[in-house]
Amino acid sequence: VAHSAQGTAGMSTVDSSADQAESAQSSRRKNLTDPLEQKIRCLEKQRKELLQVNQQWDEQFRSMKELYERKVSTLSGSLHLLNLAGISHVQAQGLRLGCEGFCGRQRGEGERETLNEELQELKKENKLLKEKNALAMKKKEHYECEIQRLNKVPSRSPR
Repeated sequence: VAHSAQGTAGMSTVDSSADQAESAQSSRRKNLTDPLEQKIRCLEKQRKELLQVNQQWDEQFRSMKELYERKVSTLSGSLHLLNLAGISHVQAQGLRLGCEGFCGRQRGEGERETLNEELQELKKENKLLKEKNALAMKKKEHYECEIQRLNKVPSRSPR
């Protein structure tokens, strides 16, 4: 009986050392898998972020594509109408430039201010030229009257 008790004690020692070895090996595996699991989680997070960014880009691309398709169809329709109306390419380009100028898409705010200043200067110059023209017309009328008066004087004088 003592021998069997000793054998059981020896077995439990062997079992205990085997358990310790197994737990040490499992903790080593766990230590190795923890960083790998963290890396996997990190990569999955990056994948989700990348998919989200990709989806946003896709939405933006589709909206820009739709916008430009509408713009192209509008311009081609306008061109077709202009061709039907018989407006030349130069006139159509002038209309297009006028529309862009009107819409303000091609001109910045600074350029618009500069153009407004030039417009005011041209208006002043136009007013000044109109005043000079009116003065010149009055002088012309005065000179014509004076010429007629002087032409009448010799005809009245006795010869």
